[in-house]
Amino acid sequence: MDIITRLKKAILGMARWFFPYTCILCSEVTKREIDLCLECEKSLPWLGHVCIHCTAPLCFESNAVCGTCLKKPFPFSKTCILFSYTEPIRKLITGIKFQRRLLYANILGNLLAEKLTLLYQNENLPEILIPVPLYKKRLHQRGFNQAMELARPIRKRLNIPIDYKSCQRIHNTAAQTTLPANQRSTNVKNAFAVLEQKNVRNKHIAILDDVMTTGHTLIEFSRPLYDAGVKKIDVWCCARTYLGSF
Repeated sequence: MDIITRLKKAILGMARWFFPYTCILCSEVTKREIDLCLECEKSLPWLGHVCIHCTAPLCFESNAVCGTCLKKPFPFSKTCILFSYTEPIRKLITGIKFQRRLLYANILGNLLAEKLTLLYQNENLPEILIPVPLYKKRLHQRGFNQAMELARPIRKRLNIPIDYKSCQRIHNTAAQTTLPANQRSTNVKNAFAVLEQKNVRNKHIAILDDVMTTGHTLIEFSRPLYDAGVKKIDVWCCARTYLGSF
């Protein structure tokens, strides 16, 4: 270990002595290298048994397929979502998007990376990670893409490159959360385009977003990717909202 690396570690250690990791939910010192204590982590609304394609709740074991997906499956090979979109997850995600609480994105991204490590322990990880893009005007207004911020700790933990240039949202769609379920599919229709097909052709990719509800955004995003020659698509999200109709 060279002297610069040792110096950095020493400075970081001193900083953590004076400013220890503190839980964002209960404000207690976490005694771990994340700003979320173990007790608060356990109390989060983790999803239980869910369908491997759409993450609809199941009353039996995981790694199964729900009745809806048996008839009309989502166009994804695997879906990994951590939480139900209830409190305090709703507060954390809205804090990221509208209050620039990027620390929350780092925490949720790390929790998702831990889950993915277990989920893919016996199979190959995707080759590319693609955060769902924002329309350029909304990106300029917000200053960041929340999906990109979630992707950063995943890239670091799982060593998967992020591709944020090959795809674009080409239409300034209304926020899906403002629309009833029966209008969401039309709202995002043809909203995305793949600009650099060579970057994704014959690749196994993961699409990353913050929240999935009906799945229409992710389904519509997958269409131009498959048209560009993508071999396989997995979906990763932090939270799932259920409207009772897909």
